[in-house]
Amino acid sequence: MGDYIGYLYLLAAAVLGILIRILTPKVKGWFGETLVAKLLSGLPENEYKVLNNIMLETDYGTTQIDHIIVSIYGIFVIETKNYKGWITGNEFADQWTKNMYGKKYNFRNPLKQNYAHVKALEALLNLKEDIFIPIVAFSWNTDIKVRTSTPVVYINQLKKIVLSYHQEKLNINDIQDIANRIISANVDSKDNRKEHISSIRKKVSDAETKISNKICPRCGGELVKRKGKYGSFTGCSNYPKCKYMLYN
Repeated sequence: MGDYIGYLYLLAAAVLGILIRILTPKVKGWFGETLVAKLLSGLPENEYKVLNNIMLETDYGTTQIDHIIVSIYGIFVIETKNYKGWITGNEFADQWTKNMYGKKYNFRNPLKQNYAHVKALEALLNLKEDIFIPIVAFSWNTDIKVRTSTPVVYINQLKKIVLSYHQEKLNINDIQDIANRIISANVDSKDNRKEHISSIRKKVSDAETKISNKICPRCGGELVKRKGKYGSFTGCSNYPKCKYMLYN
């Protein structure tokens, strides 16, 4: 009987461990986005319309945008990353690196990821690119070591950054209309959102496999070590035709 109970404890521990590994990234992502939504809700409602977790259809599938703020000062497009560790990279690299406890993990350059969000909104709203203000925000558990012209900040700096923009770009009477158009285009089907997540995971997995085999995930060329302005990096042998870069 004692052995049987011990076996059940071991089984329960194993199942719990698996669930933690599966759910933790989702829980962390949800917590980060919820925290940002709470922080942004403190913006003056008459000047800022905050939209969270928006998914839009594009010519290339769907794209998910963490936070959008429609204001007279422009449309803020915010990508949040709830990571830990050192974050290194630059705005031209395809991949950035997260260094945590000596282990390095690559992830898609969030500036390029957010640029795709801007282009999706630009097409939907038929507005010029200079109306949009892209921002990438990391959790305060990170040490940001990147060189960019686009704002890359900590989550707790977001509200201050948004309020620092004072040049009016939109008419106050247009703000609610623009927000309504975005809401109307939002894909809220659970099946479509699941498909979007599965598609992203497959793309990431395929890219990681190619990179580990020194194959360029963009064009299939060979990945080679190079030295540049910001230090050593891995680049495609088909440069300048292919400008894929991965900073180490």
